[in-house]
Amino acid sequence: MFSLWLLALLAAPPSPPPDPRPIPPRPGLSWAESDALGRKLQDIEGRKSGARSETVPVSQAELNSYLNLGLGSRLPQGLSGLDVRMLGPDRLEATASLDLDQVRDHLPPTRGFNPLLLLSGRVPVELKLRLQNGDGFGSLDFEEIRLGGYLLPVSLLQQIVLSATRSADNPEGFDLLAPFRLPYAVKRVHLQPGRALLDL
Repeated sequence: MFSLWLLALLAAPPSPPPDPRPIPPRPGLSWAESDALGRKLQDIEGRKSGARSETVPVSQAELNSYLNLGLGSRLPQGLSGLDVRMLGPDRLEATASLDLDQVRDHLPPTRGFNPLLLLSGRVPVELKLRLQNGDGFGSLDFEEIRLGGYLLPVSLLQQIVLSATRSADNPEGFDLLAPFRLPYAVKRVHLQPGRALLDL
C-alpha cells in the first residue's frame, strides 16, 4: 500500500525537526542518518540545469531513518514502522504496520473475496517488488503483497491506492501499475544489497 508513496515522499522536503527530537522508535533508525539523506536530497534539488552527471549513494539506513523520522507526519494515515530493504538488482522488500480502523472509511468498495473485511486494528503489511527504471522513468512490478498474512491481488492494491491518492489536483488518483517519473530528475536508480545509487 505504500510502495508508490515511497517515491512520492522522497520528492517532499523533510518536516522541520522538533525540538528536542524524540528518541527513534526502534533500533536501526537515527536522526544523523535521516539528516544525511535530507542534505543529499536538498543538494540534488538545488542542482543547476546542465550540471555534470554524478551518482549519489543512499544507504538503507539513511532511507529508513528519513522515511520514519525526517518525514514525520507525511507518512500516510495509519501507516507506521516502515522498513525498506534493498536486495539487489531492481528488487525491494518492504514491511510496515497499518491501522485498518484509521483507513477503512477511505477504502473503495471491492468485489469478491476481500480480506480487508476480515481484519481490524493494526496489521502487518509485506511487499515484494521490482523497480524497473531508466531514462528518468520507473515502474513497479509486484511479486507478492500480504496484509495481515493474507495474499492480496495486485488489482486490489491498485484500487486502494487509486482511492487513497485522489485529490483536487489529481482526481483520478495514482495508478501504481503505470510508469511514473522519478523524483528530483533522477535518471536511474541502481539497487544493490543495502543501498541504492542515484544517477543524476
